[in-house]
Amino acid sequence: MSKNTETRRNEIYSLLVSSGKVKVKELAQYFHVTMETIRKDLNIMEDRGLLIKNHGGAEVLNEFYQLPLDIKITEHSLEKQKIAKAALPFIKDNSIIFLDPGSTTLYLAKYLRLKKGLTIVTNSLAIAQIVSETNHELLFAGGKLQKQGKSFVGPFTTAIIDSIVIDTAFMSCDGFMDGPTTFSHEEMEVKKHVINRSTQKILLSDSSKFSKHSTYTFAKCSDYDYLICDDIKNQDKKRIEGIKSIIIAET
Repeated sequence: MSKNTETRRNEIYSLLVSSGKVKVKELAQYFHVTMETIRKDLNIMEDRGLLIKNHGGAEVLNEFYQLPLDIKITEHSLEKQKIAKAALPFIKDNSIIFLDPGSTTLYLAKYLRLKKGLTIVTNSLAIAQIVSETNHELLFAGGKLQKQGKSFVGPFTTAIIDSIVIDTAFMSCDGFMDGPTTFSHEEMEVKKHVINRSTQKILLSDSSKFSKHSTYTFAKCSDYDYLICDDIKNQDKKRIEGIKSIIIAET
């Protein structure tokens, strides 16, 4: 599959999540391809369990469908890179940090070569692969693989986390509802253990998350020392009340 084809299908899915449904004719015009090409895209995406085809187009499986990591990473990518760069100064050389399986933390992992002597704890398969190619130490919290987010969860994962004292945890979320939320119950449990074992807690979130919520609340806003985001509107400020300090990432 060509890069252009993969990018188009990721964007189709992003459009689908935003609107709930898409039409073949409109997609063909938007991407400047034939309707047959779009139908092929939708067939393959349905086989992957990403959507349900209907007459003339497709619709989302349900409103709480969890985005796979390889699709999440393409959404709001510029904002996530800005947030990752703003988070980097909070990483001290020779410290122990945790990076959770979020797409913004994945961007942060790519900057770790700029630091020295780190021990990185993660339950993210993608982040572990990046860290394995650096000079830093990697403590991988393995367990049961959650294929959707390419992360490990369950009692094996939390047992490893509970044995480590973490200096700074960098965490992400899928939305906000009485605190940061996630789609996965098992991921919620991992996040709670990380919070309990971390001295400093930093939440990374692009501004699109403030108007969303998902199934499980894993923390109170007051549990976090910092929120690093790209922007925050007045109507969204109530959702993050309690976070001790808010940092707006600059370009």
